[in-house]
Amino acid sequence: MLALKGRIAAIQALFFVSGFCGLIYESIWSHYLKLFLGHAAYAQSVVLVVFIGGMAIGAAAAGRYAHRLDRPLLWYAAAEFLVGWAGIAFHSVFTAATGWGYDTLLPATCSVDSWCVSSWLLAAALILPQSVLLGTTFPLMTSGLLRLVPADPGRRIALLYFLNSLGAVVGVLAGIFVLVPHAGLPGASLIAGIANVLLAIAVYVVAGNARQPSSRGDATRDVRAAAPWLLLAVAALTGLASFGYEIAWIRMLSLVLGASTHAFELMLASFILGLALGGAWIRRRIDRLRAPRAFLGYVQIAMGLAALASIVLYDRAFDAMAWLIGALAKTDGGYALFNLGSAGIAMAIMLPATFAAGMTLPLITYLLLRDGFGERAIGYVYAWNTVGAIAGVLVAVHVGLPQFGLAGTLIAAAAIDIALGVALLGRWRRSREGVMGAAACVAGAVAIVVAPFALRIDPARTVSGVYRTGLARLDQSAEIVYNRDGKTATVNVTRSDEGAVTIRTNGKPDAAANVGPDRTWISDDELTMVLAAALPLRYNAGARDVAVIGFGSGMTTAAVLDIATIERVDTIEIEPLMIEGARHFMDKSARAYSDPRSHIVIDDAKSYFAKAGRRYDIIVSEPSNPWVAGVSSLFTGEFYRQADRYLKPGGVLVQWLQAYEFDQRLMAAIVKPLLDVFPNVALYSTNGSDMLLVARRHGDVADDPAAPFAHPDFADRLSGIGIRSPADIDRRLLLGPTSVSLAFRGIDVPPNSDYFPIVDLDAPAARFKGSSAREVIDLLAAPLPAVELVERRAPPTALPPELGPSSTSLDERWRRARQTHAFVTGSGFAGGASLPPLASARALANARLLLVDCVPTSSATALWDSVVTLSGEIAVALPASDNDRFVAAIERSRCRNQLPEATAEWLRLFRAIGRREPGPAADAAAALLERDDLTILQREHAALAAIAGYLGSDRRGRAQRVLFAQSRHIRPEVRASAVYRYLQDVAMQ
Repeated sequence: MLALKGRIAAIQALFFVSGFCGLIYESIWSHYLKLFLGHAAYAQSVVLVVFIGGMAIGAAAAGRYAHRLDRPLLWYAAAEFLVGWAGIAFHSVFTAATGWGYDTLLPATCSVDSWCVSSWLLAAALILPQSVLLGTTFPLMTSGLLRLVPADPGRRIALLYFLNSLGAVVGVLAGIFVLVPHAGLPGASLIAGIANVLLAIAVYVVAGNARQPSSRGDATRDVRAAAPWLLLAVAALTGLASFGYEIAWIRMLSLVLGASTHAFELMLASFILGLALGGAWIRRRIDRLRAPRAFLGYVQIAMGLAALASIVLYDRAFDAMAWLIGALAKTDGGYALFNLGSAGIAMAIMLPATFAAGMTLPLITYLLLRDGFGERAIGYVYAWNTVGAIAGVLVAVHVGLPQFGLAGTLIAAAAIDIALGVALLGRWRRSREGVMGAAACVAGAVAIVVAPFALRIDPARTVSGVYRTGLARLDQSAEIVYNRDGKTATVNVTRSDEGAVTIRTNGKPDAAANVGPDRTWISDDELTMVLAAALPLRYNAGARDVAVIGFGSGMTTAAVLDIATIERVDTIEIEPLMIEGARHFMDKSARAYSDPRSHIVIDDAKSYFAKAGRRYDIIVSEPSNPWVAGVSSLFTGEFYRQADRYLKPGGVLVQWLQAYEFDQRLMAAIVKPLLDVFPNVALYSTNGSDMLLVARRHGDVADDPAAPFAHPDFADRLSGIGIRSPADIDRRLLLGPTSVSLAFRGIDVPPNSDYFPIVDLDAPAARFKGSSAREVIDLLAAPLPAVELVERRAPPTALPPELGPSSTSLDERWRRARQTHAFVTGSGFAGGASLPPLASARALANARLLLVDCVPTSSATALWDSVVTLSGEIAVALPASDNDRFVAAIERSRCRNQLPEATAEWLRLFRAIGRREPGPAADAAAALLERDDLTILQREHAALAAIAGYLGSDRRGRAQRVLFAQSRHIRPEVRASAVYRYLQDVAMQ
């Protein structure tokens, strides 16, 4: 048997491990339940209430019966042992139970128009038993330790509180930064479960089997006496206030640090660290306090004042984050420092108040123990505090934030703590401390009265999105026309001088549109929002029922409703204030509000689909960015399988995906599970920064390019964004179904999953580093239409818009091609007209030297590079007939006899590429590659054309031979280009 001192040290160390495991469970199991219940405000409240409520029940039971147990440490070991096995089995139980819930329970018992109580009951059944067990652990451990060493009970309690809280901090950080990235949610729960089982066995060994009868306090004393119930009321109310702080601070800091999972876990760790440090500080002093009740009053007032001061300090947090963004390198190391800096900002806001909060439970427990109320006090204090925490969650989320905002919620919570402190000092202050107590009371009272008038949160800062932009304040040229704190997010709407209206959640723009009088320009988002309605219609022209996930500006919903044959549109939005804020886009989204076919639902999409049981012809998924906590669950294989269940035969899923602040690896993690469910996926680029994936299960769905233009109202909306013909949509197609599979399946990354959330974990780093998934979009900027040759697509049937309202990089290239073509085939060369403003001046100048000025033959080969460049630009963007005119203009050149020797082969290649004839293009390019007089650029162009042509004409072996033979002649930057990598991937499959 270990010596007593060694046993005590071992037990305390094991309680640190208990805190470590407990917070992993809370984080992981809560994540699991949100996958089932959704991320709507009521669902998040249910998760917290079940988890915290279970702990309250366990603590109350322990408080009631712990003093009757002869071996509390063995009972503690038993509780930890059962919790451990719950963690080991949790994933299997969860998947089986929720599968039954989706298939049977929810469709049979839930209505979309009322609360789904059965889903809550199922969720409670999944975590309530182990939550109750977790709630017993602190009272049982404390009882067992105090029976081993009855002396200095206050110090022992505070030390256990500190160790358990410190273990919780480590558990939070280890879970999100180590366990989940390497083992996924199932692995994290399994590891914590195994650790818990080993912990229980270790406690059993260390504690021994000796009886430990209770000797503290009068077991028959009436716990309903006035003094204990007053202290228990303090425990409950300070729990309410503390969770009010936590909810408000997390929402406030999400506007500074970003609303990613990493940021949330850092905030939680900072909050718990403050509690731990408060417990550590008080443990050496608690048994020596002359007036502990008065000291508790001072602590409550100090906590409230510190919470109020955090509002003042919050203003500086934006400056600190702006400095971080500007100072740190955009690398993996920089992101690690960014997280450290984020934790520092969170601690600066939270630590003073949470430090004080960490003293309150040890103090209250110590007071009750000292007054002779026995071990029951331990469980009762913990239980009452937890019940107050439940009330704090519900009041803060559903009353405080919507009615009083972030600052108002924090001020109200601080007022509770200050009022408690004043009440405690008024009841228990010693006469010789009267001056100090009176001063504290006056300071608290003044703070409560002044705070609502003096403390404000500057909306120009909260709207800035400093964690992305590095700007601590919104530009003064933008006017904030809407600013509200909702249950799940802070929603703002801004308007620029040019008439651009932007709706933001937690400082991040979600949609923007031009609603000003000058309609000669549109925002990039408008292209995406309208094309999200147009693309599925061309693949399912007979669609009647549509679901849109994410309201945004309301423009996608309104665009769908422009289609007269649509009978119902369900728009699912998680935050009610988005609907209210989006009214500032009414000029372009009015139908979303007024059309009787429009049904706006406030719910989580996955939860709504399960409850409603409706099936749709089209589902358009336009959620927020994947790095936002919880959003990545709408980019997983589990979601795509669920979406397939709610699509009718021939149904189409459209998935929005960002290219900015993302990378190719994360994109592949999303596309792979999508392909597993929907074999036919086409990828479009709307504006050079956003993409739309159009997914179908069945390949025989009719493709009617003209379908979107058959509805006058919708055609007018398309025309307003520069989309005037099917060709304007076709030219935005990046990859067809075959190419999508070939381009992404070879990337070494696991598929994004609810249980292995790689996107949720890695996307915040991509956002910080400013990474880009533009590689696939850059295919549209390739020097020749390689993908179209491989996929045997027809060439464009119409010119790009001559003067469209869009100004994206794609539109600029298409206009440049049109102007270049007009210059070359028109009066530009013949009459020496000035160069068009959008064209490549150098390339045109060189071409003019070659085709008009007839430079010596010795210079012709080098100048021919410019003709090759111009040919690719024209062939990509213009119809075959216009490309033929370009080729004919070269053939008619008066300098024809002085052009390079291989001109005939080049013109054959230009013509074949323009007509999208892969076989002739490959043969012409192969003939050119046999020559020794090609420049590097010419050889690269011919090699790419040969590989693409061979692949498009089903001659993969020849494509591979060209790839191997020519790779040493191709510059590294070209080998790293999107078009080369695409051709390489396809050739080597």
